[in-house]
Amino acid sequence: MVAERPRVRLRRGAARRRGASGLALAALALLSGAASAQTLPSLGSDPGLGTSLDRDGSTGGRPAPPGAAGLRGSSDPTLRAAGIRGAGAGERSRTPPRRRSRPPTAASIRQATQLPVPDARLRPAVQEPVTVLPDPVLAGPLLRRRPIDPTDPYAPLGLRVGGLTLFPALQQSIGYDTNPDRTARGKGSLALRTDGELGFQSDWSAHSLTGALRGGYSDYPDNRAASRPDGDGAFLLRLDASRDTRFEVEGRYAITTQRAGSPDLNAQLRERPIVAAYGGSVGVVQDFNRLQVALRGVVARETYDDAQLANGGVQRQADRNANTYGLRLRTGYEIRPGFTPFVDVLVDTRIHDYAVDFSGYRRNSDGLTLRAGSTFELSRILTGEVSGGYLRRSYADSRLRDVTGPVFDGALAWAATPLTTLRLTASTGVIETVVPNASGVLTQAIGAELIHDLRRNLRLTLIGTLYSNDYQGVGIREDGYLAGLKIDYRLNRWLGIRVSYAHENLHSTSAGSSYAADTVLVGLRVNP
Repeated sequence: MVAERPRVRLRRGAARRRGASGLALAALALLSGAASAQTLPSLGSDPGLGTSLDRDGSTGGRPAPPGAAGLRGSSDPTLRAAGIRGAGAGERSRTPPRRRSRPPTAASIRQATQLPVPDARLRPAVQEPVTVLPDPVLAGPLLRRRPIDPTDPYAPLGLRVGGLTLFPALQQSIGYDTNPDRTARGKGSLALRTDGELGFQSDWSAHSLTGALRGGYSDYPDNRAASRPDGDGAFLLRLDASRDTRFEVEGRYAITTQRAGSPDLNAQLRERPIVAAYGGSVGVVQDFNRLQVALRGVVARETYDDAQLANGGVQRQADRNANTYGLRLRTGYEIRPGFTPFVDVLVDTRIHDYAVDFSGYRRNSDGLTLRAGSTFELSRILTGEVSGGYLRRSYADSRLRDVTGPVFDGALAWAATPLTTLRLTASTGVIETVVPNASGVLTQAIGAELIHDLRRNLRLTLIGTLYSNDYQGVGIREDGYLAGLKIDYRLNRWLGIRVSYAHENLHSTSAGSSYAADTVLVGLRVNP
């Protein structure tokens, strides 16, 4: 068997210069190479050893036949002059051979991505080869980064604890209050204000937990009797039992104090008594395609501290402590995404710790509230819930007339522009009183908050609230409003300066209950 004669490129320029003598010498070299190839026919028959040369004279990484080796390793100056590619004996080829096989990393990548990965405990402790892709076993877990709001570069990132992200905040303010007592003839005082907040948000694959807690204390060095705490908070826990069934647990609390000019006190106080209200609900929500039915059990408690009078006496208020138990049924139907009308029915009973108060009235009562409204979301520009209806509360004592009236509740958020947001709130309810012959207090409130970002780190907030308290059965009515503004200048994500101003005004038909007050505060706010 005769091996295939290799093809050799001749340099035309050199051949023309050398003439016929160069061509003759090249022919002799080819003949000698062919003769050498015929002496070893077994190499050409081995399928594992190719005998053909590449176009550039290399063997593509395969063992070259003896003829080719003799041609490339020739040191004959005549062959060099003829333009035959080759190197002398012991010399390296100036042109590296071109690879025909796949890139050297392809096999490593295919092995790391397609073959089963052995147990990491069985791997020897040796240096791993460097490849394009990391080893899926030895590579460490990816670090989860806190989400960053691209629309608010100064928003706090929060603290991550397990599956919860906490948003704590602490603010210390100093300013002046013209009437910290909130009485008709109160005197002004330096105001020191401390606020603490904690928001939390879960990022679980199932279920959800959200909430916000706030607490504060106002200290008036020039009028210690007016110093008081306050706070409020709420949380919602959602447990997903299935795609269409979930359980919801909600909790709330509120802490405030009674003012000296309140119709329920109307006395000079040594310190303001604390009023605490807390409670929650547990319920199940079931979706039947577009129909949603929610049933919740409600429980709440309200407590009043005894009032310490300025003359050293004590005005007891334990007869105002009460528990409320109720059942709420809500049914809604989703007409289209973002628009779900609903009907809400609440039945509750209110039981006091004392069956008869200190004035001789039996103030236990039963209530019924009917509401109809809708939740909606219009392209995330206008979101919220609005409802209206009717309430009725009947008392155990026949001398106390029923409290009836319209109900209007709602919470709306309108993103007017990327820099401006308007929030509207409305609420109606009935609170307890110990004023003789008054069965309850029908309260109504409407609030508005306009937020505008002058710059990315400079925010202006305008606040306005209108409210009324109507003591049923007696001629006492209170109408008031609150107007204020806040300016937040954020130095960075965790530090900012807040300046606030608020004006309060209350007009009451009860003697000595009207008041007006102005408060100015400048504070430093920290958001870790």
